[in-house]
Amino acid sequence: MRTDFGLLLKRFAFSFWFILALVSVGVIVTLILQPESVPDGALRTGGTILMVAAFATFALNFFTTELQPQLGQYILSLLFLFLAGVVLLFFPRQGLVLPNFEGDITPSLVTLSLFFIVAIGSGWVGFLLVKESPALNSQAAVKYFTALSVLVPLAVLAFFIAYTVSEGSAVISWRFISQRSDLLRGTVGIYPAIMGTFWLIIGATLFAVPIGVGAAVFLTEYARRKWIKQLVGITADCLWSTPSIVFGLFGYIFLVPRITGHSTLLAGQIILAAMLLPLTIATSTEALMSVPDEFRSGSLALGSSKWWTIRTVVLPSAIPSIVTGVLLGIGRIAGETAPIMLIAVMSHTSAPNFFSLEAPYFHIGPLFREIDALPYRLYSIYKAGVGGSIQEAWGTAMVLIALVLLFYGLGITVRSYFRRKRGW
Repeated sequence: MRTDFGLLLKRFAFSFWFILALVSVGVIVTLILQPESVPDGALRTGGTILMVAAFATFALNFFTTELQPQLGQYILSLLFLFLAGVVLLFFPRQGLVLPNFEGDITPSLVTLSLFFIVAIGSGWVGFLLVKESPALNSQAAVKYFTALSVLVPLAVLAFFIAYTVSEGSAVISWRFISQRSDLLRGTVGIYPAIMGTFWLIIGATLFAVPIGVGAAVFLTEYARRKWIKQLVGITADCLWSTPSIVFGLFGYIFLVPRITGHSTLLAGQIILAAMLLPLTIATSTEALMSVPDEFRSGSLALGSSKWWTIRTVVLPSAIPSIVTGVLLGIGRIAGETAPIMLIAVMSHTSAPNFFSLEAPYFHIGPLFREIDALPYRLYSIYKAGVGGSIQEAWGTAMVLIALVLLFYGLGITVRSYFRRKRGW
């Protein structure tokens, strides 16, 4: 009877802690969106509940001695939760003064951090109470905290996208997307910036991917000396870690005077391609090295030439991983402001138009003119106050995220197609 009663108490306890963890997550979201919406009385009540619950859960061990978790982790977690409850009860919305630190940590950040600790600690205590064998606690700890390592970035990404959509959706309209800004009429449109960003990404990809994949093919299939591979690897790593403003300065000093003397779309594409190239080389090299040697040996044994084997066997098998690497690079270059601000953009320009219905149907003139771009439009609105209000800035950010996700979707489709085609 004692065991049944203790088991019932234990089930109630871990259900309570899991619910408290979910409530804490909700409070975190509320504090981020509206820091002043949670009154001090609610914080004091939460602190009281947390202290009582921590003490009561610790006392539960005396009723369920045969089911108690490992005391080291258990008591430490309850102690942290009890102290968090004390702070919330006696010091709600109190900041933090640090010596030799300019400015104090605000109460909003302190309260947010406390509830973050409560959310993780409550979930951990509930997780410990679920396990009926103390020997499984170490394994449970690994599963719990590795799961948090996945859930936290996913939650941050989901919240970031949701917040951007909530702030920017109010200004999204067909006119906002399909027209350009007109200062005389007081209308705001980002169509030139959308097309400018689109052609920057397309041009950078067309420049970087063939060179990067070709370099990877040489390193994995033809290079015989180890020092060559090491030299290219070190060079690619140095390029990838170089700050983007340095690329922009190089383009401004070296490329711009040698192309037209002013900002151009072509200069922006070349610089962004230089930023995309090292990641393309690195991921393509790893992708080609992951192709089993049996594929190469089998093709060569059937009488195929080395180039035919690379072109029809090795490269198709590595395309999914190559596409993944290119997508990561596109996600970086799509939002770069510093380099294109120096060499490619100008506010309130027309959208580049390469095609026409009359001969010769394709024009290269837009390559040698300035463009507008979404990252620069964001900068000009938020920092310089030119081109719209803060709501237009959020709308522009929402369109930029949608454009990057569009490229991700196309890349994922291509990757899935080749994965199904290769059959392994």
